[in-house]
Amino acid sequence: MSHTHQKALDDICRSIESQLEERDIEVDREFIAFVVHLLIRDVRLGLLRTDLSKPSTCHIRAFVNNVISGFLDDTDTTMANLRLSWIMKKGHGIKLSYVREQYEKDYQQQLKRLIDDILQYPETCSKVQLDQLFSKMQVFIVATNHLGCPKNHVLLKLTAKALHSVIGRSDLQNYVLKKKYHRQEYLKRLADTVAGIVIYNNDGPDGDRENVRNIIGDLQMAQANTNAAFDAALERLKELSSRCQTAISEQLQFDCKETTLYYGVALAQLDRINQFTITFNMLMRCLVALQSSYEHTTYLLSVETGRYDCVVAKINATLAMRTSIESELIFPHFVYLAKVWANLNHYFNHIVELNKLRERVEAQITSGMVQRSKETIAEIQELAKRHSEMRKCSFNQRMDTLKKFQTDGNFCSLAQADIQEFCALAMAVTNGLLLPAKVVRKLCMNVDIKFGFQDETYARIGELWFERFITALRQSIFNNANLVLLFQLDHILIAKELQPVPAEPPKTKDFIGQTEMVVTNDLKPANWINVTWNAWDYHRETIHLAEIRKRQTRDTQSTITYGKRNAQNQTYNVRHHLR
Repeated sequence: MSHTHQKALDDICRSIESQLEERDIEVDREFIAFVVHLLIRDVRLGLLRTDLSKPSTCHIRAFVNNVISGFLDDTDTTMANLRLSWIMKKGHGIKLSYVREQYEKDYQQQLKRLIDDILQYPETCSKVQLDQLFSKMQVFIVATNHLGCPKNHVLLKLTAKALHSVIGRSDLQNYVLKKKYHRQEYLKRLADTVAGIVIYNNDGPDGDRENVRNIIGDLQMAQANTNAAFDAALERLKELSSRCQTAISEQLQFDCKETTLYYGVALAQLDRINQFTITFNMLMRCLVALQSSYEHTTYLLSVETGRYDCVVAKINATLAMRTSIESELIFPHFVYLAKVWANLNHYFNHIVELNKLRERVEAQITSGMVQRSKETIAEIQELAKRHSEMRKCSFNQRMDTLKKFQTDGNFCSLAQADIQEFCALAMAVTNGLLLPAKVVRKLCMNVDIKFGFQDETYARIGELWFERFITALRQSIFNNANLVLLFQLDHILIAKELQPVPAEPPKTKDFIGQTEMVVTNDLKPANWINVTWNAWDYHRETIHLAEIRKRQTRDTQSTITYGKRNAQNQTYNVRHHLR
């Protein structure tokens, strides 16, 4: 691996895995590695204060114990942030294409046995076999188009009636006589046609809602429930986050004229509240991402619902005032209706998966964590009452607090983060406390990064002290695992560590026939003595190399070149034998 201390990190990961397995806790090795590589840089919980090349046993044991206790404590905010980030990274259900592919794959696996059973009937089928084939086709049509439960006998009768209108017994015998690959293609198109007829017959208020699935009604109910769930969760999180930020701002005063910070209680105590602020905003951003994907699906759903109404209206117009219609004219509309029905099912499945992810991320914020945040706020407020006078510290002193710690984070990486919502100067001065921002300013013209500030005075200080401000802000974010997770910068920090080092290609290649001359002049420091800027020296060197190249052989350099096959078994007459 590329990290210089990878061996020490691997040992820590194995130690954590073994202790969790001893407690009968399910272990995801990738998640453990993600946790270790990220927490190792945290000022509060990590090993930044030690030398990882020679870590002491005490520091490593304390770090491992902190990680284990976080796993076991459902109110631990840092572990909740790590789990939220991991769920969003591995929750592929947020992508519509992934959900469609997975559901199609699962249904194909479930229906494979039924399809093979339908296609295995011989060309000389008896009456009983044809009846069995007809019944299996009904089940296949219901299952593959999600019309309802394949065990529902009423639905099977409706499907059989539609199937009789498309294919008779003589046509069924002709179907059996087709080649297998033609039969499978025909079976799929037949299923779409019959499913379209069943869907059309049950469309409208007089449809059989008890036996045939009503996808339109299911989607309307799912949308109403999903919208209500997202709105309620986001409203609750906004209230919790606002309460925490208000409790922090009550204990802080920023004097921008004197560049002095006044605080009622120690900043380490306020950081306890800040951990809950980060977690609530972390969950809020996860829900906003899920809601954005959901809104995209609802837009596609509205378009597909319009197509559904359009094709139904087209079929009604085609069937109006007509006694008989050719199959080539009406059947394609039923096939298209079945395709639209399938797309509506895919959108419904995606909404279901999004709700599963929503419930999973919401479960990371337990009622105990919410109660603990309220208790912490009350404790800090009670502690502030005991201190009548507020302590003060200059902005410079606060910004230099984390200056001694090294970080792998780059300032330009902040362009990928959404940091406009919080006051950047407050984060830089307080080493990571989150306060709401009211104005947005772009301080650096070379990098497209927009910073949030509480007002214009804060933005002016950030502009005048740009170098110190950026350094302090970068240290505050990248040395705090919770802020890294909140701003989604974790992949930038650990990307180099979790990928293997690329193997260097060999400089020479072995070849049994020819010994090539390798001329190396890569201008390394050891070869600079042979380099000249005289053009005639280059000319003479070129002629010299060309002469050497001209003299090297193109043949196999062995005894075979001289026609001496099996030379080790041959004898040669010496000079005295020739006399």
